[in-house]
Amino acid sequence: MKSSVLAIVSRFLREDQGALHSVEFILIGTLVSIGVIVGLTEYRNAVVQEYGDVAASLLHLDQSWTMEIVTSVSPTVATTTYSYTDTMTYSALDANGIMVNSSGSVE
Repeated sequence: MKSSVLAIVSRFLREDQGALHSVEFILIGTLVSIGVIVGLTEYRNAVVQEYGDVAASLLHLDQSWTMEIVTSVSPTVATTTYSYTDTMTYSALDANGIMVNSSGSVE
């Protein structure tokens, strides 16, 4: 029994037919693992950047616009007058903005 086990171990140690395939598989596995790690890192960076963009847009959200619509009806003509005012802030550090006024009438 001891000699048969030694013969099997000896034959196993001398066997080299599958050695090339195992090295190739290790190399391919290593390259795929590195690619997956790099890809997931870039994906993480893109998601963090997108969250930063959303946070910046919410920080600069401004709802200070006004709109006024006045409708008057006479016996012959209905007239609608509208007015829109908005202040656009062009800098987060400077509170001064640009005034936009628009008004008109529709008959």
